Amino acid sequence: MNQFHSATTASSHSAVLHDDVRPTWSAEVVSWLLGSPLSGQRLAVLDLGAGTGLGTRAIATLGHTVTAVDTSADMLSVLRKSCEELPPGVANRITTTSGSAERIPLGDQSVDATICLQAWHWVEPEQATNECDRVLKQNGMMGMAWHTWDRTSSWVQALATIVEPDGTPADQTLSVPGEFVERGAFERKEFPFNHELTVEQLVQLASSWSFVAQRSDRNVVLAKIRDLGEKAESLHTGLVRFPHITATFRLKQPVRGVVG
Repeated sequence: MNQFHSATTASSHSAVLHDDVRPTWSAEVVSWLLGSPLSGQRLAVLDLGAGTGLGTRAIATLGHTVTAVDTSADMLSVLRKSCEELPPGVANRITTTSGSAERIPLGDQSVDATICLQAWHWVEPEQATNECDRVLKQNGMMGMAWHTWDRTSSWVQALATIVEPDGTPADQTLSVPGEFVERGAFERKEFPFNHELTVEQLVQLASSWSFVAQRSDRNVVLAKIRDLGEKAESLHTGLVRFPHITATFRLKQPVRGVVG
């Protein structure tokens, strides 16, 4: 069975690190993925592959009820712990449950929207697509998003030179995953943002990337990233600005029996 997260994020320590240094999800992005609901409209949302709930908390803060599903008990434990720091009205809208995209632990047509953030590439696509179809209500919204590096930035280009010795990998966010192409109308939208973090957080973030963690020269690579971060550190804030683009898709499911 495919896992939502790689082995480098399996431990409790790694789950906490993930929550501390990975980019969050803005209200603007989440609202768009949900179909831009009207003010006051409350949805039942599935956060599939929720991890530590960086997206889950954004969904609940917008006023929606959300079920966070993930295969990792450690990730969900961090989410439950984070709920203790949320306003009760927000925390009470969050439910966590262990499960996978291939076996979603929810009833048929039970959610208005499903969001999958930075996780679809871990699933078995045919089974996962069928399960998403099953749990979504008629005309429900399917939203998917990935944080990607803004490669127009010279600083990101310098980072890439350090961590990508074989060149830039293919960008898998340019088109909707193939299994969804004929399932309904879809839109793609990009949201630029700057992920701001300390030099130490930058190094920790890089250490959590599997393509860095698995390298034999990992320590040398992290030292170069630290040096790059120190040169870019703001004298005013003490933070490094890491340019990103959030690539998003939203697919409105057709009425069953009409298309598909």
